[in-house]
Amino acid sequence: MKLPITIEFLDGSSETYIVQPPEWVKWEAMSGNTITQATDKMGLSDFIFLAYSSMKRNSGGKAVKPLEVWTETIADVVVGEDVPKVLSEEA
Repeated sequence: MKLPITIEFLDGSSETYIVQPPEWVKWEAMSGNTITQATDKMGLSDFIFLAYSSMKRNSGGKAVKPLEVWTETIADVVVGEDVPKVLSEEA
């Protein structure tokens, strides 16, 4: 299950993280919930945890800020696709 989460930062920048199975496994272990319970029991901290886990996994081994410090830089969280996909025009 892939889930895009866009994080908007206090400096005005934003980044979209694609949550994939490795992040869901970490979330299940952290929360005690299963993926089938995701929509009913998830709060903002869950989505931030998932986005952070995706960012950390994709950092290529570079040092990243701890979750608590990274969270302090967030202005907004958008879950799923916020912008509709552009369809090609018919000829």
